[in-house]
Amino acid sequence: MARNSIGARLLATARDPWALLLSVFGGGMAWALGASAPLSAGTAAVMFGTAVTVGALRRPREDAPQQLRSGTRQQGLLILLDGHVRSLRALQTEALPDVVRTKAEDALAAADAARPSVLQMAAAVDALDDAIAAAREVSGQGDHAVESIKKTVTRLRSRRAALFERLTAAVDEVATVYAGLLEVSATARTMGVPLEDTEVGAVNDAVTLLQMTFAELEADAAALPSEGLCY
Repeated sequence: MARNSIGARLLATARDPWALLLSVFGGGMAWALGASAPLSAGTAAVMFGTAVTVGALRRPREDAPQQLRSGTRQQGLLILLDGHVRSLRALQTEALPDVVRTKAEDALAAADAARPSVLQMAAAVDALDDAIAAAREVSGQGDHAVESIKKTVTRLRSRRAALFERLTAAVDEVATVYAGLLEVSATARTMGVPLEDTEVGAVNDAVTLLQMTFAELEADAAALPSEGLCY
């Protein structure tokens, strides 16, 4: 869900020099009309508070944090990631074998740290969806223009598909690791069924792959705009 909103707008309006100038002017007028110093100062403070509050309520919505478009598959992936993170966190509350506990902690740390990057990538898919929709509305009269517009849409859709595929693979990797941790944990706690090196090795490999996948995702997301993103 979106956070911030009115608080951020109040802070932004409080930094507006016009709000301060207006309050100083009001206090000065009160002083000039014979009001006492405390009353003049109080008048200035009230005018400043009123200007900040009104300005914050009227400040354009563009100042609010950007949110993912609701109901999209990319938003669904972020929700899915949050669910996987909660599952990994819940797994740590159980009495786990040391090997499972350590790997569960590693997986949770990687998934938690990568969430902002997943959010950025999902927002980039949103932006490509907007661009594709806008490009489809462009009308071309000549054959050259029509063909050029089609190629533009094709390139945008190709970039969107590649980005969404990477996003999906990263979130799926968390699910794979969680399932592997569940299996190893259940096996370790079953009487008479010892853990095999291959099972432990498979989980180790899966967690390492998860960390590498998210490292690559974070590197890609570093080139994307992130200011104001919120979900």
